[in-house]
Amino acid sequence: MNTVEMNTIEKDNQYSLNVYKRYPVTLVKGLGARLWDDAGIEYLDFYAGHAVCSMGQCHPAVTTAIQKQAEAMTFYSNVFYSRPAADLGEKIAQTLLPDVYKIYLTNSGSEANEAALKIARKLSGKKKIISFTNAFHGRSIANIGITGVMSYHKFEPNITQYTSFAKLGDMATVEQLYDEDTAAVICEPIQSIGGMHMAPTEFYHELEAFCRKKGILLIIDEVQTGCGRNGMDIWFSRAVGIHPDIITTAKGIAAGLPLACVMVANSVAAKVEVYDHATTFGGGPIPCAASLAVFDTLTSGEFMSEVARKSRRIIEGVQNISGVKNVLGMGLLLGIEFDVDIAWLVEACLDHGLIIGSSSRKTVVRITPPLVISDEDIDRFLEIFSSVVSLRG
Repeated sequence: MNTVEMNTIEKDNQYSLNVYKRYPVTLVKGLGARLWDDAGIEYLDFYAGHAVCSMGQCHPAVTTAIQKQAEAMTFYSNVFYSRPAADLGEKIAQTLLPDVYKIYLTNSGSEANEAALKIARKLSGKKKIISFTNAFHGRSIANIGITGVMSYHKFEPNITQYTSFAKLGDMATVEQLYDEDTAAVICEPIQSIGGMHMAPTEFYHELEAFCRKKGILLIIDEVQTGCGRNGMDIWFSRAVGIHPDIITTAKGIAAGLPLACVMVANSVAAKVEVYDHATTFGGGPIPCAASLAVFDTLTSGEFMSEVARKSRRIIEGVQNISGVKNVLGMGLLLGIEFDVDIAWLVEACLDHGLIIGSSSRKTVVRITPPLVISDEDIDRFLEIFSSVVSLRG
């Protein structure tokens, strides 16, 4: 019997559940901000796999840390202590000083936000959460409920009963939604998939003051703004000078391996009890080893000031491109806004060897390059992007 071997795309389409809209490209190799497909075509990566590949592809420090840990021990459950997890907890806690937080390691941003919601509801004895329109917090049932992009609400029960949505930057809408059954406010400070919308710094201070006044928890979702991507500090919260009760993060924390973190202020952590929450794979030694390499890099020398410099270089270059209305966001978490629908732009850039991201706003595309992006790659990005934009005037 003769059989024809399927290529990767054919095989995936036959055997995988159809939940993704994929580009017809099979990536096989990467280095820094460059990727290659199985036909040998090179791509410049200005999306970093949903802002996950913070150190780019095959960063030497991350690769060495993974290899070294894999040779020592791959995994055991967290019913035993693990030195990589303990070291990472210490490293993350030190980046938050002088505020004191306890660290909980899990696998994804969705799981981190689930844990934050459970803590808020258990400790307060209240059910309701205030979120924000156009915010994104994950794809589990609970996180869909607090996500303000309404197209994600196909599966969520009791949306109106337990979650309400304020407008980011408008404290009056927050105050109007509060009642005696409110447990917490959760805020994605830069709404990435929502079009890179953010509020003035004063709003985050007002939001913190409101939560303190009402005795409710403030949860800041730094799944994307954390781990240096905001360009000002390792944490957006520290960059703007607020002190959340809970901070969640994921994405770039382990440069591509599945890891996430919930940072719980000591005053709240003291009330969390054994068996309140758990995870099987959270804090595995290999992802933690990778994350330690990430944080060593983030905290070394002038790394963060270099992220800020690269951000300015990109923003200045993009602002000079004809048709660009505005550059949104901060650091290397940026949205490029046009006056017209540019939904075509993402695929057109891909056709020219540049990977960027879309958003829920048809006039905004997102760029989230690796934090280690080089000046050479920035210049190449500006050249390709400008050329593709000019194709349709």
